[in-house]
Amino acid sequence: MTETVGWIGVGRMGEAMVERLLAADIGVAVWNRTPAKCAPLVEKGARHAASPADAASERVVFSMVLDDTALKDLWSAADGVLEGNARIWIDCSTVSPEAAAEAAQAARDRGVTMISAPVSGNPGVVRAGNLIFAVSGPAEAIDEASPFFAAIGRGHHVVGDAQQAVVVKLCTNAFLAVVMQTLSEVAVLGEKSGVKRGALMEFINDSAVGSPFSTYKTPALVNLDFSPTFATEAQLKDLDLIHSLAVGAGAVMPAVAETEKQFRRLVDTGVGSGLDIAATLLLVARDSNLDIQPER
Repeated sequence: MTETVGWIGVGRMGEAMVERLLAADIGVAVWNRTPAKCAPLVEKGARHAASPADAASERVVFSMVLDDTALKDLWSAADGVLEGNARIWIDCSTVSPEAAAEAAQAARDRGVTMISAPVSGNPGVVRAGNLIFAVSGPAEAIDEASPFFAAIGRGHHVVGDAQQAVVVKLCTNAFLAVVMQTLSEVAVLGEKSGVKRGALMEFINDSAVGSPFSTYKTPALVNLDFSPTFATEAQLKDLDLIHSLAVGAGAVMPAVAETEKQFRRLVDTGVGSGLDIAATLLLVARDSNLDIQPER
């Protein structure tokens, strides 16, 4: 084992990312608010840290938490991430630029260098080794952290020297939401016009507008399997952050604004609660008076 890093937050993504580190013979000290979630990783060789500060007893500590509030709780707590001995804190959470900047300043005040490193992918993408990072922060710290990024994913993109990475992640998720909404709309239009969803998606995926995203969402759109890889509630949270970012920047985003309304309806009506973002298809079908069924 070459080195041990700390890891705070082992949800679906965090668990898969820690597995990649362990497979690369990198030790990991893991902590999670719900301790039981650490058990599968401990069975694979991780150490169960007693607190965020304990996880941050290593030179480098990662975190992946739910939102702005969870991030602030992480660094402001008496046993928080800044109470350990870590010199580099890499945060992979999708949060607002303001929350990331506040955390980075708190870290600097304690002599810790913070790197913003949100990711693009889902647990399946992580386990396949195809995760990518958007990274921003001091160049020397990013260079020092590069071997860990390489162990987890297939690449990292340096996009700035402060918190620009969280902006890149939010912009990417805005695009993702609009694409998912549009795929759902055209799938319903096609079916109501006599075209099977599978046939439409096969053509789209083979065309210039096809993408890895449209390809791996095709089974959900065709078979109506909405097991969450990216839950509707998480996407709505990100769309709220995107809205605030756009207002603050004075950027007009009509397509994203309309998509945010549809995702809010998806969650508020319960149609997509706890489901993958591909469940946008169900709301569009309902609004279009289509009794949608899985295709065989």
